[in-house]
Amino acid sequence: MILTMPSHSSREIGFDGSHPVFIVATLEEGRQALLTTFKKDVPETILLSPPGAACFMGVPWWMEMMRQLRAGLKEPARFTDILDCGSQAGRAVSALSRGQTHIVFDPASPQISAVIALARSTGATVLRERPASCEQALLAERRVPANKQFQTTHTKTGETE
Repeated sequence: MILTMPSHSSREIGFDGSHPVFIVATLEEGRQALLTTFKKDVPETILLSPPGAACFMGVPWWMEMMRQLRAGLKEPARFTDILDCGSQAGRAVSALSRGQTHIVFDPASPQISAVIALARSTGATVLRERPASCEQALLAERRVPANKQFQTTHTKTGETE
């Protein structure tokens, strides 16, 4: 049976700011995000990969990290994980074929129709844009430009201050 639901934007499926969204690239970041929301009794958390992570970190990396997070929880925690596949249809197909239920895929990609068709057949969701993350909201509140967030200064000896 092929589902007929359309591809979604983040606002259309509940990623509208009602659930916290954390960008996670390591198992520890995922644990910290879930711990933070568990302490605040948040019913569901969204874990979002870095932009284009499927392309440079790989689909198996993400899926194994999410499996380990789920397996390592002492308390049941509800979270949705979203893998950003950029514009790489091969990575999106790999993720969907392995059971990934939520991906971000660039709508400008020539293969968007094929990716959406596969997602429909598996019951998965394709987001055309990344949901806004908690980190982005915090940066906006502090009025810190995103490109300055991780800047460091270097001394003449090359050490980081």
